[in-house]
Amino acid sequence: MDCHATWHAMADSYMEPDTFRMHLNSLLQSLRNVTFLLQKQKAELPKFDEWYTAFVRDVCPRPLLRWSVKSRNRVVKESDLELLSEFRIRWVMDWLRRGERKFTFPPRMSTRDMLGAIFSDPGNPRVGVVTISRRWVDKALPDYELLHATREVFIELSRLLLSAHDASGGGACELDTRDLKCVTPAITPHPLSCMVINSGILQEHLDLSDGFGIKEVEYRIDRDERRIKQARKRYGGPLVIDPSGPMEMAPKLMESALMVLRRDKTHMNMMWSFRGSKIIDMMSPNYADQNGKYLMFHRLADRVESLRADGVILLNEAWWAAHLVLDENGIPIPARERKDRQEALHILAATREGERLALTVPFTRSRFGKIETGDMLEEYGDAIGSFGPLIPIQERWRQMDDRDER
Repeated sequence: MDCHATWHAMADSYMEPDTFRMHLNSLLQSLRNVTFLLQKQKAELPKFDEWYTAFVRDVCPRPLLRWSVKSRNRVVKESDLELLSEFRIRWVMDWLRRGERKFTFPPRMSTRDMLGAIFSDPGNPRVGVVTISRRWVDKALPDYELLHATREVFIELSRLLLSAHDASGGGACELDTRDLKCVTPAITPHPLSCMVINSGILQEHLDLSDGFGIKEVEYRIDRDERRIKQARKRYGGPLVIDPSGPMEMAPKLMESALMVLRRDKTHMNMMWSFRGSKIIDMMSPNYADQNGKYLMFHRLADRVESLRADGVILLNEAWWAAHLVLDENGIPIPARERKDRQEALHILAATREGERLALTVPFTRSRFGKIETGDMLEEYGDAIGSFGPLIPIQERWRQMDDRDER
């Protein structure tokens, strides 16, 4: 719980170099104290040799755990970590054309000076959407941002404590919740939803086509049983779907979505994130134009990474055309730019293991606004013609696999 609270203090002081460094040093020591205390009390802990030996054998050799131990020894016995203030720039022109560059600046250099240095280079792109992320990194661990690195160590230690609880047959410890309501004695082997490692606060987005910034806004809507009853009455049937994996749940969602479409004549964008068969997040992503759409799906990839989600379903209305048409350069012409385009309700589902499913139901509107739906089209795996919106999420899963983050 101390580690959890200190992690949030470190995140809150991200733009204050000295305060951030102070909380980082404290967190590194607290993380190491978890294993020290367990070792000290091993005589009282059931099956200690069994679960702790497995942790030492399987987890401790990992680069992040080794970095954590070495860093704690350094800040206690030698000096602070050698921190670098890094700017990561991501350019997105379309689903296939995108790039990322990394710039390192002195820790106390202002954001304005950093941006001036970056865009004084005529070689940097001037079209599409650019996302600018400020990141603190340790010179000894250049591939990890420090909130991310310390969160991963926290997760592994949580799993260790969960093994200890399971071995003893005990439940949660009887400790009080802290002032931060998310800091509780509950232990989970999964990332905590409050530990966001890709916070919008630490990013800026610019549309280079028109020169304007894109502001990111998030609204939380709590579950309301009264409104759920109203929805059931409005749509004439149950909209609650038993949780299952993305591939199994997608057709059931399409049935409910068609009920909503026929009643309301439109359907909002929706995205569900899964961990196994459990839904861990549900949101409605919105964007004003195509550049905003490119940006949104990269931010959804950030969310998938923070939640450690291993499956997603995306539901939206989209333009659809029956046959592939290429321009003079052999590039597919998007349905939105074609005269034979048609409206469709579209579901994309994907898992970290590589499963993919696309469901499409074309529809038309009668003279009086009635929705007339066509037959549902199903595509699986590599047969799917267009999977652009989920490309950023699939790439993020590959990066997580490379880091062995489970």
